[in-house]
Amino acid sequence: MAERALPPPVPEQASAAAAQLRAPPHETYVVKVQKDQIYRVPPPENAYLAERYRAERAGGGKSGGGSACSTPLLLTLGLAAAAVLLLGASVWLSVVVMRPAPPSFSVNRLSARNASAQRHAEVDYDFFLTAINPNKVTALWYKDGGTARLLHQGTALAKAADVGTPEDGGADAKDFNVLLRGGGHATPKAVERALRGSKKEAVALELAVEFPVQVHVGALAFAAKRLAVACEMRTAGLGKHVHISSQKCRSSFGK
Repeated sequence: MAERALPPPVPEQASAAAAQLRAPPHETYVVKVQKDQIYRVPPPENAYLAERYRAERAGGGKSGGGSACSTPLLLTLGLAAAAVLLLGASVWLSVVVMRPAPPSFSVNRLSARNASAQRHAEVDYDFFLTAINPNKVTALWYKDGGTARLLHQGTALAKAADVGTPEDGGADAKDFNVLLRGGGHATPKAVERALRGSKKEAVALELAVEFPVQVHVGALAFAAKRLAVACEMRTAGLGKHVHISSQKCRSSFGK
């Protein structure tokens, strides 16, 4: 078989082959990046937050500076609240308990015993009083040892060295019976005429009573005080049943 001769190389193919033989030893790569992907540097505060998080993890969940500041702050707030409560309690105790308003008194009845006696200086006077305590929180307990005096224009008519306990007990009592005994004093003319039954002129009488009382709040006893009551009245006659035409009573606490 006859051998077939190869065609001569084309000039373009020969130049391509020569270019491949002369290619540089380093290769070049092309990297494609997505257009919607954004790369940025994180803000500086992120480093502070990360450091604080690591500190809290290392300290068992407590921040480094918070625990040191929170305890004195809570202690200060607690002391301030306790001081406010103590101040409010002291003000309440001073105003409501230690300075109660005095009760108001009025004379319900008055009778003159032994009014027909020849010696009018020995007449006894029986008063029935009513008291109203205006205090809502405190109660007034009346004790033994009270005193009373009955006067007519400054002249003593009768007195009581011991008033005694009220009729309805000593705890916030309302009804009082005060018996004053005459004797040892000259009887004024106007009082003598009234004791004989004359009702032509009004007789001016002044009743002064002092009670020892103690302020209570429930079962708790507080300050002991002296209650002074002064009643000015005008009566038509003095006998078994005396008509009181006018009266005015004042009361106040003493030391």
